[in-house]
Amino acid sequence: MTIHSLYLHPIMAAVLTSAPDHHHLRGAKQDMYEGGIREPMCAVWKDKIKPGSSGRGVALTMDLFPTFCEAAGVPLTHEIEGKSMLNALLGKEEAGDPERVVFWMRREGNNRYRGRDYYAARRGPWKLLQNSPFEPYALFNLDDDPSEQHPITDDQHPEFKFLLKALMLHIQKAGRIPWQQ
Repeated sequence: MTIHSLYLHPIMAAVLTSAPDHHHLRGAKQDMYEGGIREPMCAVWKDKIKPGSSGRGVALTMDLFPTFCEAAGVPLTHEIEGKSMLNALLGKEEAGDPERVVFWMRREGNNRYRGRDYYAARRGPWKLLQNSPFEPYALFNLDDDPSEQHPITDDQHPEFKFLLKALMLHIQKAGRIPWQQ
């Protein structure tokens, strides 16, 4: 189905994501490089979202739920990590807070990864990643190196230290059991 053949009721909205061809980016499915995690998104909402508009902000699929809630006027009464991107979709601002840190984690149980996790963390143009649980972290500036070919391996770089600490805190928070203090 193409977006041109998609029928929408006047009060409906549609959001489509797809697996793109990232031939100019490093990595593929299951990788923490941009070629493995970057996805385009298309949103259609008659008389709300300007046709042909675009943005370059960073958002995650977990941002869809708070976006839909805000669009429907439904308040969120509990903590969630997703952030509404409604203002960006409506053209009122660029998507994503440049100071927001977003995380990716993958665990594979096959022989290649032996059930171990590997991660990426991003803030603005800076991305820290480990593309395999058996390799060290590498830092990239996606504005300067969008194809992630030239890692900054200095673990004393301020962004390396910041993102590694944020990632460690995220892992600790995600691993908490509610009854633990």
